[in-house]
Amino acid sequence: MTLLNVKIDKYFIRDLLILLIGVGLYVLSVQLFVIPNRLASNGVAGFSVLMDFVFGINPAITFLLVNIPLFIFGRKYLSSREILLSIPGAAAMSIWMIIFEAAGVTGIQFSNIIFAGFFDGILSGVAAGLVVISEGTFGGTLLLGRILEEKWSFKVDRVLFSGDVIVLSLSLLTYLTLPNFAVTLLSCYLFSKMTLIVGRSDYRQGLLRRLTSFFPLLQFEAQSIKEREGR
Repeated sequence: MTLLNVKIDKYFIRDLLILLIGVGLYVLSVQLFVIPNRLASNGVAGFSVLMDFVFGINPAITFLLVNIPLFIFGRKYLSSREILLSIPGAAAMSIWMIIFEAAGVTGIQFSNIIFAGFFDGILSGVAAGLVVISEGTFGGTLLLGRILEEKWSFKVDRVLFSGDVIVLSLSLLTYLTLPNFAVTLLSCYLFSKMTLIVGRSDYRQGLLRRLTSFFPLLQFEAQSIKEREGR
């Protein structure tokens, strides 16, 4: 079976399931950590919240209006398979939100919001990494990052973080308090890095090589300490 010249086989279904799980975890992170602790969301989701606050535009409408040109632009540079996977990925954002609201997922409110930012950055980054593994996207800045990576070899994490900084700066000027801005910025940085760690094997291998290069130095320092203590 084929759809838009894409073979719908067990590998496509596998990647679609990974994609849907990743999107679900991303939305869960927003429900658990972002909303109850009054943080800003990242990317197009954050921009949608901003447009709702400033102009009263339904976030779903903003999300749709931003994603339509991105999908048209992406069709030129991404494969049909990536685009075909990204369509249900974008739709799943709203579906998962409805599911979690129906299930009564209310979130966790921390006395120190830095914990909310930390956990959101880790969980949402793992979620986006799974989406990258599936070779699809959930639209927004992740789709833009894939386009720029494919066309001009931009690093996905830099595109994600740059987009987040722009959205957060606009949010700071309108409704976001300075402490929440700082914590959300931390969350966005962790999100961008975790996306690469989970989603890109070459990045993981490079990170492991850099960490391993410190081991001889650490062993030397430990030996020096033992020698000084022996004296």
